[in-house]
Amino acid sequence: MQVVLNRRDKEQLVIKPYREGKTIREIAHAAHVSFTDIGSIIRRIDGQDDKTKDVKNKSKDSQALYLFSTGKKPVDVAIELDVSASEVHDMQEEFWALNQQYELAFVYGKLKNFLPSFLKLFQSLKEFGMLNEESLSNFLKYAGQYFTELTYGMQQLANEVIDLESKKTAIYRCASTT
Repeated sequence: MQVVLNRRDKEQLVIKPYREGKTIREIAHAAHVSFTDIGSIIRRIDGQDDKTKDVKNKSKDSQALYLFSTGKKPVDVAIELDVSASEVHDMQEEFWALNQQYELAFVYGKLKNFLPSFLKLFQSLKEFGMLNEESLSNFLKYAGQYFTELTYGMQQLANEVIDLESKKTAIYRCASTT
């Protein structure tokens, strides 16, 4: 049975290796895509095709959607379109919604104020090799079960440290007065 890829999937088979520095010949061999198709995809992501000219005549929202679809970062979109960060944020959420990434838009909306902490958690999980379904499931299971206990235990240990520090200070004072 032959798998039929949609246009977006085919483009991703070209874009990723292209950005990794692969040659057109290597991409064609791995992705089973013609040189002509690869060339048009690369011209489009590099902003060299006729569609780019058409997009320039569209609204800033349409231009932003196009730029996001070519892999541009929000900061690049803000600079190219000369719009504020909040406008780009709204445009990016619209892009996610149009690409049926509703959960991503929802999660980002909930996490955006905690994004640096969430990214630290992500990096830690990545470093410990826990970015797979089983590890994440176990992590969430145990975090949910033991979070309250761990928080209480940490508070107890902090109190003990404070208590020991005060005892140490008292002993030091007593020894220095004698």
